[in-house]
Amino acid sequence: MSGPMTDAVIFAILTTGGVLIVIQLARLLKAAMHHRTIREAISRDNQSVSALLATLDREEQQPTGANDDRTGLVLVALGAALFLYTLIQGDAEAIRNVGAAAVFPILVGGALLGRFYLGRRSRRD
Repeated sequence: MSGPMTDAVIFAILTTGGVLIVIQLARLLKAAMHHRTIREAISRDNQSVSALLATLDREEQQPTGANDDRTGLVLVALGAALFLYTLIQGDAEAIRNVGAAAVFPILVGGALLGRFYLGRRSRRD
């Protein structure tokens, strides 16, 4: 079952995993730096402690689904890219197999975009 399609799928999985790890490490580093700043301000009895704590609360109070539009667009683009890749390959079996797999991120992305736009419209009303 080794071939260019299998290699591409493995590469995509490893790349996605690597990107997710880097993003999580960046979030962890940001939180550590923010907490260190707050600890130093508290130890020096600085007047800006309340402002720093307010920014910490603001970051935690993001509304549910705040990034649904971005995530939805990425999933739709990923599904479209997978489908176009199989069309370029031209193999009928690959088009059927990978094309069917490409429908899933398109549907999930479409659902996220629909949820985002319906939520935005209901907030406006």
